[in-house]
Amino acid sequence: MDTPAVSLFNDVGSIQLNRTDHDQQRAEEEEDLIDQQRRKAELADQLLGAFDDLHCDDNDTLNSLNYRSNYSDGADDDDEDADDGRSSERPPAPPMPTAIPSPRSKFQPEDSSGNARELRLLLESKTRELDHVVKQLYEKGHAHEQELGALKKKLAIEEAAKDRALMTRDQTKELLVQSKTKISELEDTNEKLRGKVAALEDRNVALVTELEQKNMMLQDSLHRYRMLEQNTTQKADRHTDALVKQAEERHNAKMAMMQQQIDNLRSELDDRQQELRRLEARYGELQKSRETLLIEKSDTVQRLQDQLEDSQRQCSNLLSKSKHQGDFEQERLRLRSRINALEQEHSGMRQTINDLTNRLEKTNSELELMDSLVHSQPKGDGEHAETPVAKRHQPVAHADGTSYTFAHRNLVGSTPNNARSEGGAGDGDSRVVRLKNELLVCMTGQKEKRETIRKLEQELQAKERELDQLKKDESLALVQMNQYKEEAFRLASKCKILEQEMEKMSPEVTGNRSRSSRAIIDRSTVADGRRLSVELRQEALEDKIFNLQQTKLEAGERIELLEREKEQLSDKCRTLTAELSSCASLKLEVEKQKFLLKDAQSECDRLKRLYIEVSGSKDELGRELATLRSQDSAKQIAALQEQVVSLERALQLAELKSSELAKMLDKEKTGHETLLKQLQSSGGSGDGHRQHHTPDREGKHVANTCTKCIDGLAQISKLEIENLKMQSTCTSQLRELNELRLQLNEHQATIGELHNRLDLKAERDQLIDELKEKAAQFEQIIRSQISTNSSSSATCDSATSPHRRVSSRDQSVGTSDDGMPMAEEEDPRRRRASSVGVDGEAEARRLAREQEQKVREEMARAFAGQIKQIEGRFRSQFVRFEENIDTLKNELYERVAELKVRTQEVEVLKCAIVTEREKVGELLAQKDADARSLFDKQSELMGKYKAELANGQKKVQFLERELQEKRELVANERQSMEKLIAQITAERTMYREREQEMTEKFTEIEAEYQKSLDLVTEKYQSAKKTALNYKKYAEDKEQHMLKEYDRIKEGYNAALVKVQHRMKEALESKERNLREKIAKLEADYETKLQLLKQSS
Repeated sequence: MDTPAVSLFNDVGSIQLNRTDHDQQRAEEEEDLIDQQRRKAELADQLLGAFDDLHCDDNDTLNSLNYRSNYSDGADDDDEDADDGRSSERPPAPPMPTAIPSPRSKFQPEDSSGNARELRLLLESKTRELDHVVKQLYEKGHAHEQELGALKKKLAIEEAAKDRALMTRDQTKELLVQSKTKISELEDTNEKLRGKVAALEDRNVALVTELEQKNMMLQDSLHRYRMLEQNTTQKADRHTDALVKQAEERHNAKMAMMQQQIDNLRSELDDRQQELRRLEARYGELQKSRETLLIEKSDTVQRLQDQLEDSQRQCSNLLSKSKHQGDFEQERLRLRSRINALEQEHSGMRQTINDLTNRLEKTNSELELMDSLVHSQPKGDGEHAETPVAKRHQPVAHADGTSYTFAHRNLVGSTPNNARSEGGAGDGDSRVVRLKNELLVCMTGQKEKRETIRKLEQELQAKERELDQLKKDESLALVQMNQYKEEAFRLASKCKILEQEMEKMSPEVTGNRSRSSRAIIDRSTVADGRRLSVELRQEALEDKIFNLQQTKLEAGERIELLEREKEQLSDKCRTLTAELSSCASLKLEVEKQKFLLKDAQSECDRLKRLYIEVSGSKDELGRELATLRSQDSAKQIAALQEQVVSLERALQLAELKSSELAKMLDKEKTGHETLLKQLQSSGGSGDGHRQHHTPDREGKHVANTCTKCIDGLAQISKLEIENLKMQSTCTSQLRELNELRLQLNEHQATIGELHNRLDLKAERDQLIDELKEKAAQFEQIIRSQISTNSSSSATCDSATSPHRRVSSRDQSVGTSDDGMPMAEEEDPRRRRASSVGVDGEAEARRLAREQEQKVREEMARAFAGQIKQIEGRFRSQFVRFEENIDTLKNELYERVAELKVRTQEVEVLKCAIVTEREKVGELLAQKDADARSLFDKQSELMGKYKAELANGQKKVQFLERELQEKRELVANERQSMEKLIAQITAERTMYREREQEMTEKFTEIEAEYQKSLDLVTEKYQSAKKTALNYKKYAEDKEQHMLKEYDRIKEGYNAALVKVQHRMKEALESKERNLREKIAKLEADYETKLQLLKQSS
């Protein structure tokens, strides 16, 4: 062989693996490569030596043939001499000339056949060695193919692990979103609980302040009671008893109310605790469900691995049974029909995704436009009182509102708040009912959207299942393709082996033919038997060659069929990969749409919560207004009634006291008159002895009269004390009036705040209504676009019909004054409607936008008019309240004037008493007889008064004990409230700590999930790199092996052709030499015959 020896693995690229586990394997592979290179180099040297030996053998055979031919000639001469010796008994013949044969004329066919046999044996040994080398190459290639198949299986397993990791990631993302939503809900509930606790604390502080105020009032009442203790009359005692009883009743009622409120707060706290326990139990259940889900996932992973092993075994079984082509044809047809159906579904999903994206873009544009309108809307409406201009524009607002209702009564989720009734309570109830109905409509729409979303998710799951089935089919097709490749490679190697055998047999056939021809020429006697054997052997060889050719043709047909199958499977794999990419993009689009749907749903939920909050705040505001109205009116009326009752009681007491004083004065007058008469009568008929004793009597009388004067002065001081009490009551009532004024101012401030809240609530209602109207308008726009896509005439009708409806509606709603402007507006609208047919969709959209803008302006005007009407109603109610307060103030002023008149009357009485006292002082000098009796009466009265005073002191002690008990009870209640507040704060801190622990746990779980995800991604990347490196290594190795195989085959064929040429040339030269020798022998034989003939 002239070609130099080339290494088998000189162009193999270095394979770099990222994993350290393959270092030892790589070293072993390098050692194997070095061994193979060494073996190939030795084989090349042996081949070169063998072909050099062939050259030497050819020369030796030629020399040996010449030598043996000479030897055979000598042998023939000896035979002839023997014949001459046997024929010596004959008569003598003439001497014959002996010719010395040349060495080239001697030849033996047996030696030539032996040399050819040796050459054939040598060639067979070399071919066997070459077959052994080819077999080793085939085994190596088969081993590499198996390694490649194993690496592909590992790659499929890694891809399946990647898909599982992606699935787990999606599931964990969903769990993360659910946990975040739950955490946000729990945070909302915690915020609500905190707000309620803060409200309860404020309420508790208010109650404590109120309790302190009541204690102050109780102290004032006690002070009044102590001041009234000095009054010894029974009516004063009754009055004080009544006051004490009223204070006790009020205090008991307030304490009962406070106890009830505390019980309510405790019950609410218990409910919250139960709700918290329920939430904790639910959280535990969720944790358990999550653990069960993880266990189920691990079980499913194990089950899927088992199924994968079963499917691999089934694939191996199917690969072993892959000779039946009908099943593959049916599977191919089924897969093609499935692919066509999936393409149709893919196009349908694309169309739905495009529709959803268009709708989403339109909704986003509508929301941006509404945000701009909301921000650009003036905020100063409703802050000023109604002006005549506003009153003049109210009918227009009504008209706009009614037009709005006519235009949007059929829209889904619209909330037209039109001022159809002027009553306060009826309007509020109807509005609440209308809002509830609209909320129900929104809920039904939300349910329908959720059903559509569920249907889409089900369709998506079905598509995903089909994609998984397609992936499985693709993996099966890849496995079948690999099997077909292996079978094709095996058949190709078999064909090559058969070709080599055929090439080996062809020189044998030619050699047999030449040998048979030479045998026929040389051995005519044994020609028949040998001819038969040679013909039989030649026929067998021809049959074998024919069979080999047939098998070769069959193998070629099989290879072509396998190549076609391979091309079909490659096309199918390409289509499947394209479908997988399109399905992946479709899946991404579906995920995107799913996220967009989630965002839209969250926005709808947010709007629903806003709507519910606004309706709840509206109901709360209504209730608060009603309670404030009732409380304000009730408090004012109760306070004024109490003041009137107290003033009437004070007036009654003053009148009773004045009547008693008048009676006492009358009695004193009558007593003085009787005393004067007695003195006059005794003074006229008295004697000197009596006159002698008159100074002592007069002194006693003066003393007695002085005691009466003292009593009179004591009564006068009592009256002055009562007057002071009346003045203190007047001052306290004036103070209460001031407090009432302050409370009135506070109520006015609260009313102003409520007005502001109502304004804010109206703005929220307006925003919600506008958003709902936008949603309905968006649906109408979508419907109109669908109708415009159907036909251009339908677009013209849909463009003109809303304007006609609006114009007819405006004509029906508008007044006679607005008739002309509406008619003037109708003409340009008709002109626009006529131009819509010319311009197309752009004009229709522009008209729809203008119509939408007009509807928004009409809505704004309608809501502004409605807000002004609500303001007017509230202002009228406020004016009524002010009038009621003014009337109550006037009544209070009248009562105060009456009180002043009564005080003036008391002062007149005091003056009269002073004058009467002067008269009595003058008359007392004359009294003497009744002094002792009066003194006895006075002593009796003093005893009675002392007894009553003792009873009064006992009552005061009893009341003081009760007051002390009440104070202790209040102190105990305060301590219990403080303990309750401390418990609430402790529970709040505990909840906060628990919430912090939950957040920390959540962050830890999230970090662990992130770490696991990073590890999975790193493992996946490393596996992917190793798979790619293995794939590249296998491809490079396979290509290099094929190149080396082709090179060895070409070198072997070239060497074989050279050997054949050399053998042919050697045989031809030998045949020529034999023919020349035969010709010489024939010539010598003829000469000998001629000589014999001549001698005879």
